[in-house]
Amino acid sequence: MKTLHYYFALISPFAYLGHDALARIAERDDVKVVCHPTRIGAVFAATGGLPPAKRSPQRQAYRFAELRRWSARKALPLTLEPKHFPVDESLAAQCVLALQDAGVSPMGFIGRAHRATWAEERDLSDPAVVVDVLRADGQDAEVIVARAQDPATVKAYGDGTQAAIDAGVFGSPTYIIDGEVFWGQDRLDWVEAHLTD
Repeated sequence: MKTLHYYFALISPFAYLGHDALARIAERDDVKVVCHPTRIGAVFAATGGLPPAKRSPQRQAYRFAELRRWSARKALPLTLEPKHFPVDESLAAQCVLALQDAGVSPMGFIGRAHRATWAEERDLSDPAVVVDVLRADGQDAEVIVARAQDPATVKAYGDGTQAAIDAGVFGSPTYIIDGEVFWGQDRLDWVEAHLTD
C-alpha cells in the first residue's frame, strides 16, 4: 500500500473541489492518506505567496474564473465570495488531527467542513459549526473537540505547518508521494498515475 501525504487548508476552495476525487482515488487504488492541515497564511508568507485579497486584480479575476470553471465541471456548488472567508479554521483543523490520531479517517469530516464554507456559507471558525459538522459525520463531537484542544494537538498543528513548508508545500492542496510533489487539484490525474506506476 502506498502512502499519500495530503497538505491542505480547510478553507481552500481548490482543496474542496479536489476532495471527492482524492477520496475516490484513495479508495480505488488502496492508498493510505495521511492528512496534514496547514495554516495556509503562514505557508504563503514563507514561500512568496499572497492571500487572495492581496493579489493583483488580474490574478483575483483569474482565480474566480477558474473556480467557476471547476465548479461547473465537477458539478459542485461553490460560492465565489462566501460570507465567512477567510476565517481562523484552527479548531476544525485540529479536529482533523484528533480524528486521525484516534485511528479514524478524517476524510468525511474534511469534505463536510469544505462544504460548510464553500457551499453552505457557514462560519468554520465557530465552534458550534465545527460540532455540527462532526456530528453530521457521525463523530462523537465533544470527545473530538476536547482532543483537538489538547495542547499536544495544538502544537502538532503549528509544527505541521512548518513541516509542510520544509517538505516543499507552497499552496493548497498539495499531494506528496515518495517525495514527489503535486500541487493543485488539477494534478490529481498525475497523482493517480504515480500511485499506479
